[in-house]
Amino acid sequence: MKRRLQTFAIVLITAVVTYVLTTYVYFGSPIYTNKLATNPKVSKVIWLLKKYYYEPKDINDQKIVDGAIDGIAASVGDPYTEYFTKKEFDEFMIQSKGTYFGIGVTIEPGENYIEVVTPFEGSPAYKAGIKPGDKIIRVNGINLTAKDIDKAVSLMRGPKGTSVTVTILREGSSKPIDFKIVRDEIKIKTVSSSILENNLGYIKITNFDENTPQDFYNSYDKLKSSGCRGLIIDLRFNPGGLLESVVDVASNFLKKGQLIVYLKDRYNHKEYFKSYKNGDTVTPLVVLTNKYSASASEILAGCLKDQKRAKIVGEKTFGKGVVQQVFDLGDGSAIKITVSQYLLPSGAYIHKKGIEPDVKIAQPKEYQDKMNVPINKDLQLQKAIEILKSEISKSKF
Repeated sequence: MKRRLQTFAIVLITAVVTYVLTTYVYFGSPIYTNKLATNPKVSKVIWLLKKYYYEPKDINDQKIVDGAIDGIAASVGDPYTEYFTKKEFDEFMIQSKGTYFGIGVTIEPGENYIEVVTPFEGSPAYKAGIKPGDKIIRVNGINLTAKDIDKAVSLMRGPKGTSVTVTILREGSSKPIDFKIVRDEIKIKTVSSSILENNLGYIKITNFDENTPQDFYNSYDKLKSSGCRGLIIDLRFNPGGLLESVVDVASNFLKKGQLIVYLKDRYNHKEYFKSYKNGDTVTPLVVLTNKYSASASEILAGCLKDQKRAKIVGEKTFGKGVVQQVFDLGDGSAIKITVSQYLLPSGAYIHKKGIEPDVKIAQPKEYQDKMNVPINKDLQLQKAIEILKSEISKSKF
């Protein structure tokens, strides 16, 4: 009986120690966490705000909780670790999944009003007659200025089959024009392609979401069917996106088993991502980058450069070499935490350093920060075309 009690005691102590150690490793010291949650200074600040802040309507428990969590996330000093309220998390998921319900336009702030960059081909806005350059001044009768981008997005989105009235100013029209548009499911277009001179293929990727790999594959398949002899992949102004998506895209140009990228976390655990298929290892490739090419776009450019599969043309990339994981907090909100760093096949860690291009070339001064540049003025694209022509010419002999 005594031995049994001793055994039970050992098991119990082991379980408690294991719980404490596990909690400490994964969640921090439980004692410290408890102190933080019951910190008298925190409690006093909340009490003082509720008692003395001059606008009581601005104080509520949810706003205090959101603000506190936001501050805790910001305390690590990492711009990529951030707290999402439910509304913010919903928007984040839309960007990741690549679909939403709305009218299908990309917009940007203009000098005074919100301007339409482009309506998605086949979208409700496209069918209704919205054009690039149109200035949105009202949505459902609510006046908007260039500062009201978020409000405009919120007003134009809504359940499928419902209608929204968008009022625009159009150059050449003497008065505003109302468009009554029925919302539908919109697939965010992250991939566009075309055939350039000398049967050179061009694919632009604006972001890596869930739909990007299939859209990229379809676009490249069509280009090859059209007789594409070389390919330019444009990653300029691409801020990144999903790791799984860029691994899929990279696999189209590597041998099965070739390393694309690997991750390393705080415990020095490593996770390797390799090409899962035998892709096209023959077609000459050039990748365009600039200072806004970041994260997943740097993984694609970096792995193709390291594996000597492509030449990089343009400017040094942004330099984001860390990976985030999203944790659902159970009430619709979430926190995104930087959990690891990524390294290229060569072992290079490019965080805050970026990737140097093989051929460094800047755009003309008037186009350095513009996305839409006429082909004949796009010095980086023209250089890519020149390189591909030369490589194709050499391969003939």
